[in-house]
Amino acid sequence: MKWSYVNRWIFDKPLKNRTSLNIYEVDKCLGFGAYGMIYLCTDKRSGKKYVVKQLRPSKGKKQRECERFKDEAALLRKIEHPAVPALIEEFKIGTLHYYVMEYVEGDNIEDLLFFQNQKFTEIEALDLMTQLLSIINYLHQHKIFHLDIRPPNVLVREGIVYLIDFGLAKQVEDEEKEMSNYRQDDYYDLGQILLFLLYSEFKGKKSKKRTWLEELTLHPATVKLLKKLLGISEPYTNGDKIENDLKSVREALKK
Repeated sequence: MKWSYVNRWIFDKPLKNRTSLNIYEVDKCLGFGAYGMIYLCTDKRSGKKYVVKQLRPSKGKKQRECERFKDEAALLRKIEHPAVPALIEEFKIGTLHYYVMEYVEGDNIEDLLFFQNQKFTEIEALDLMTQLLSIINYLHQHKIFHLDIRPPNVLVREGIVYLIDFGLAKQVEDEEKEMSNYRQDDYYDLGQILLFLLYSEFKGKKSKKRTWLEELTLHPATVKLLKKLLGISEPYTNGDKIENDLKSVREALKK
């Protein structure tokens, strides 16, 4: 057994329900990441719900990982967007590091697609991606790149999209080549999520021998959009062009 898994079992056991973390009480563990454990907690003073992220104790033994966790919190503090849960505070208990975020009660796209079997029409999928692109554009304008835009990290609440988990995010200063690569990574992830949503209505039998171009029946403008997002054809270089193309294909589908 690899030592990383041994450490996880020995040092990284989740906190029990009703554990106190300063003014917060743990309701339940929401999940695990490579570096952190996520809890739904209640502020014992106000009764309000929050999300508390804990750096894995095994990671907290390394100074580099502690600094990385602090950098993640510092990056979140710079983001002021209604679709990104805000950082509330940071604290430390003994040697354990935590930070607190707003709680958004919603379903992530992974759960909607694979556990709830929710279906999305082409126009519904494009509408959600338009919202997600708006968040991405805001981040890129501030030279922040998420780099982990996956179905579990995109929440939907009453039709509104939220982006979470900035554990791999980076802010880059004046390195255009690096920013261009990171920008393309976020656009590629956007294309992948759009493809997941579009496959929700696919009724045939998937085949390793066929590509999505053969399996899905889509508006030509959607196909063109996806090809550019996924780098199959000349990729997008900025979010404004993606926004314009999304708007055009949505208008065409609504006619």
